[in-house]
Amino acid sequence: MTTTLATQDLAHRAQQALYRYAWAADAGDLDTLRGLAMEDINVTQTTETKHGIEEFLDIYRAFAASDTEVSRHAVTNTLVSEEDGGVRIDAYFEATLFNADSTSRIFGRYSDSLVEVDGELKLAHKRILVDRVMALPVATSAFVPYGSASS
Repeated sequence: MTTTLATQDLAHRAQQALYRYAWAADAGDLDTLRGLAMEDINVTQTTETKHGIEEFLDIYRAFAASDTEVSRHAVTNTLVSEEDGGVRIDAYFEATLFNADSTSRIFGRYSDSLVEVDGELKLAHKRILVDRVMALPVATSAFVPYGSASS
């Protein structure tokens, strides 16, 4: 299979859109999330699909209102392909959620459809497919740098 520079560029742009999404989700940055999505976006979480930008943003509003103090998304193993006039990006994700009394790790897959609008790739359908959730002990934010007087 021959890979062209245009295909490589499209794959890179799709990955960057997915990484921006992960950073914005962790930061609770609704403005960035809005900018990454189409107004008529579909969002599927496991088996439920919602429609429209406000339904999409409501997921992150609810997350921001939860007792999660810190979250970190890691996105790996991205695979980009062309799809019906747009781009499909499939990836694994791990989201670690830190709460005052627990820590959990979510393992899943994204299978997102993006379309190009004014030179930017935007989410047309965000698919969040959770495979497993792992409950972990409470994690602490206390860290003593190596080589300091306290270590």
